[in-house]
Amino acid sequence: MPARILCASAELAVEALRAAELIGWKLETEIASDPIGAALSSDGSRTLGIALIGAPTLEQLVELGHRRLPRLALAMLERTHPAARLRDVALDLGITTVTDIGPLLAALRLLDAGAEQPWAASLRTLAEPDRARLRSAQAEGARSGASIVAAEADYYGVAYVASAGSSPIALGGASDAAAAIAALRDTDRTALRIEASVDGVDSQAVLDVLFGPRRALSDPASKSALLPYGIPTPTEELCASASRAAVEAGRIGFPVRISLASPDLRVWDHADLSVDMVDNAARVRDTFRQLMGLAKARLVAKPSAIAAAAIRHPGSDDVIDRVLGVMVTATAESRALLGARAWPLPEERVAMEIAFADAHGTAADDRTLLVMPATTEQIERALERLAGHTLILGNIRSERRAHLEAIADVLHRLCAFVHDQRREVTSVELRPLALLLDGTIEAREACVTVSDAFERMLHAAPNARPA
Repeated sequence: MPARILCASAELAVEALRAAELIGWKLETEIASDPIGAALSSDGSRTLGIALIGAPTLEQLVELGHRRLPRLALAMLERTHPAARLRDVALDLGITTVTDIGPLLAALRLLDAGAEQPWAASLRTLAEPDRARLRSAQAEGARSGASIVAAEADYYGVAYVASAGSSPIALGGASDAAAAIAALRDTDRTALRIEASVDGVDSQAVLDVLFGPRRALSDPASKSALLPYGIPTPTEELCASASRAAVEAGRIGFPVRISLASPDLRVWDHADLSVDMVDNAARVRDTFRQLMGLAKARLVAKPSAIAAAAIRHPGSDDVIDRVLGVMVTATAESRALLGARAWPLPEERVAMEIAFADAHGTAADDRTLLVMPATTEQIERALERLAGHTLILGNIRSERRAHLEAIADVLHRLCAFVHDQRREVTSVELRPLALLLDGTIEAREACVTVSDAFERMLHAAPNARPA
């Protein structure tokens, strides 16, 4: 039965047929308005390709990876940074993913032939230019009885030979074959189906914090919801007055960090609403008054839903309920500042976006994306996609392992929270997630966004009552 390629446009179908003709391969093409949807409805008995011009959604990739179709390859022609992140996620989910039609056909031919470890094939008989093109796709130290050779005279490019005496399988140009073999090598076909769970969680305590209308929780409320899951936070105290802030700062130990606590004015959006290294009680009181004054002016002046939502004293302009006070936090020197944002996906999965939270990392848009639950090895692979990953993991083996385990533990706990509360929670953001010099981690600010689940439940309750 010939292989089938689901194409997003007629032009892609024509291109695939022309490329197949060059390597003497018969295949079927089908133009589909939703190629991934059509692939999900297939029975998996045929070698199947998907050719997209743009990028799929993360939800589509999760559903496609969940199907575990054994002979599937995906081409995403879009080469933007977001599309590249989705390609990495697709590989993590067990989907062989390339960026053009030529590599797609080469990958499908190898999958259709049941090629085993083509990245370990010998390149000895190839001409030096083609050997150079394919060398990057090989796995270091891997060897097999297969080989990549020049294609027969009637066909274009290079061919795969499984063993001595086997018929060669034309793959197309050496660059296309290299891209296909590298994608097959990097596809995670052994990913474990692990569960997202944390033992001993008081679910009712979490729901008590979340209960209410759709909204973004303040930093203190968000941390209260996350606390039963054991996500580490620094020593800190919410203070509603200048005198209380000074007392708590003395108890915690100077110097401290003073930051505004408000669901409407996040410190990561307003850098001037946080002051580090406050070293005495007088400065604490002055900083408290300064931050409260800035918050009041900013909320009242802001012509948006935030200002409209602020509750004021009758007959005055004093903002009360949307500014809770300040957080007085123990300071600790950090090695790196990360940001983690998580949200629920289909098939009991959770999306996790990790980025640098410092100014340089934000400007460089240095971020990576993975789907949880994931093994420690998958998390390490995702972190290595960050340009500045050595700042997080380090270069010493023991240090690298300790940092990786600390980060993985926090991500697993965050994943478990989002998974357990996927009905009530839209997203969770931890920023910054500080990796300290001693290798431990602390979530310095958190934001849990509650969905409209409770509102829908309350609206449905009267209809559910018996007459």
